[in-house]
Amino acid sequence: QAVTLNMAAVAAPSSTADATIRINVWSGPRSLSTTLMYSFAQHPEVTALDEPLYAHHLRLNPHLQRPYREELMKAQNPDGEQVVKDVLLGPCPTRVLYAKHIAKQWEGLGDELLKQTINIILVRNPVDVLASWEEKLPVTLEESSYPQLLAVWTRLRELGQEPLVIDAEILQRDPEGVLRTVCTHAGIDFLPAMLSWPAGPKKCDGMWAPFWYANVHKSTGFQGPSTARQFPAAAAPLLEAAFPIYQALRRHAIGAHISPSKLGPGAIVAAPQRPVLPDERNRTALAWVGAGLVPRACATMSVFDSTVQGGDAVWEGVRVYAGRVLHVDEHVSRMIDSAKAMAFADVPSRAFIKNAIYRTLKANGMEDNVHMRVTLSRGEKITSSMNPMFNQYGSRLIVLAEWKPSAGIYNNTAGVALVTACTRRNSPSTVDSKIHHCNLINNILAKVQANVAGVADAIMLDLDGFVAETNATNLFCVRRGELLTPHADHCLPGITRATVLTLAARIGLAVCERRVSLAEFHSADEVFTTGTMGELTPVVTIDGRTIGEGVPGPVTAQLQAVYREHALAAAVPIDSLAE
Repeated sequence: QAVTLNMAAVAAPSSTADATIRINVWSGPRSLSTTLMYSFAQHPEVTALDEPLYAHHLRLNPHLQRPYREELMKAQNPDGEQVVKDVLLGPCPTRVLYAKHIAKQWEGLGDELLKQTINIILVRNPVDVLASWEEKLPVTLEESSYPQLLAVWTRLRELGQEPLVIDAEILQRDPEGVLRTVCTHAGIDFLPAMLSWPAGPKKCDGMWAPFWYANVHKSTGFQGPSTARQFPAAAAPLLEAAFPIYQALRRHAIGAHISPSKLGPGAIVAAPQRPVLPDERNRTALAWVGAGLVPRACATMSVFDSTVQGGDAVWEGVRVYAGRVLHVDEHVSRMIDSAKAMAFADVPSRAFIKNAIYRTLKANGMEDNVHMRVTLSRGEKITSSMNPMFNQYGSRLIVLAEWKPSAGIYNNTAGVALVTACTRRNSPSTVDSKIHHCNLINNILAKVQANVAGVADAIMLDLDGFVAETNATNLFCVRRGELLTPHADHCLPGITRATVLTLAARIGLAVCERRVSLAEFHSADEVFTTGTMGELTPVVTIDGRTIGEGVPGPVTAQLQAVYREHALAAAVPIDSLAE
């Protein structure tokens, strides 16, 4: 059993630094903070303290009424600075001092406590907190401690710390994984004894335990997620204020990267690391959503948005070269055409779309090797439905810009392999591919086949068995000196595709648009794909057949060179997009 500290009996702090490991856990009320304290109290090297700054907080807030206020003010030192000096930074009878705090109790204290200790943030979904707290006391935003939690977390990061964040539900689902992570971070050993304890009051309990701890005294370990209960409607305004803070902190929680359906014992140990981005600079990139710029972590959509409800949106891919944006007018025109074909009621102006692109690029300092996905959703619905009549908030523009060089998409030097998908490309009789829409399931099914086959992409045939395009790009082949590409009926009439046709004619190549069979691609001298994201990519095998000599051919290389020259010459300066 851990040692508990009688604060009134603590001697003056030593004049020399010691090797005590000091852990502060900052939380809000009703957040499993006592359960976590009981867990650490089972460690023989830990001294556990229950809210040693509580009296300090009540002294600074004389309007706060508690049934035990007078008794607490007598039992605990109300001078917070003295508590920090004598207790939290003072001598400890064990190697580890663990202090549970409510974040609002940090009020009026300086940075020394934060600087000299290991700090952990414990958060819980305010839906659960507010529903349970209302049974005890009326609650305000300040009482909930969500703003103060954010303030403590922010200050710690300003001081150069990266505090661990624990989410209460993740702690309940995988307590050992969370505890192991915390112990490793603090430099102490995890012990299985930390997962259970006897029921009843504990030596480390604060004197307010009879008022608050009835349920936790019944526990003998980490329980599963709490029983669902009806949320009090009167607390809805407070929930709206607290929830964004909870979301901001939970994103950094241990195990937050794991799918909720996969969370359980052993999940965190099995997947301890967050996914690595292709370019870590994109982790802090800003995105345009609706009316302005937001951090990547906040770039989210309503569950009532048409994109979520039915893929009801249109999009464009746009690339940036050396401070210039290529084919921006063509992309904006196609987006507006697609939106009109989809009968969007509120389509933003060209100037608005281009200005959003401009502001996104400038805010992120993105000038080269950048790809943007520009999406226009039909917008949010007033109720869940596929019916556009319920879209009454107007369309929503999204500009997602990332550092993403074309060389990182496909291997444009050595070439790629393709397979033919069994999924056929949509016909104009079903969904016209000239509408650049976001309902991409047709393409995604083909891409799944490509992934399974271990190749770059999959060729999609039309309903008559002729080649249409790949799941992501247009296709060209070279046969006996002639450049062939399928008609743009079952495939998107790509902007890069149109550019290549123009450039090929300009340098004297024979060009033909017609139906092209799969056998003609299998036996072609050269094959390459075209798209805004990957530019021109040589194809060296299709369905196991070697294309030409199995290396990128001379026509492909020639067109790659002239396309890059065109991209640098035809693109317009980023600043020209400003409204």
